[in-house]
Amino acid sequence: MALQWEPQWEELVIEKWGVKLKVKKDKVTGMYACPICGISDSAIYFFSIEDLLRHMLTHARRERIETIRVSIEEGEEGAKLEEIGEES
Repeated sequence: MALQWEPQWEELVIEKWGVKLKVKKDKVTGMYACPICGISDSAIYFFSIEDLLRHMLTHARRERIETIRVSIEEGEEGAKLEEIGEES
């Protein structure tokens, strides 16, 4: 009995809710890897395409929040973060 998971990744294109993505799927477990997180010890894996897409939306929301809340201004004193507005 093996105590470690030895993934066998295959690359495939999935389409769900009008979204087409190239993702990696493990042949043994059937888990999908997030293309943004990648494949590593700290990556997140999913058993369904729906869960993977919901996870990917959190990446988009997180980026949007950071873009709205701060701007970077460079001056003589170096870079400075300044709050632009609040997240709605």
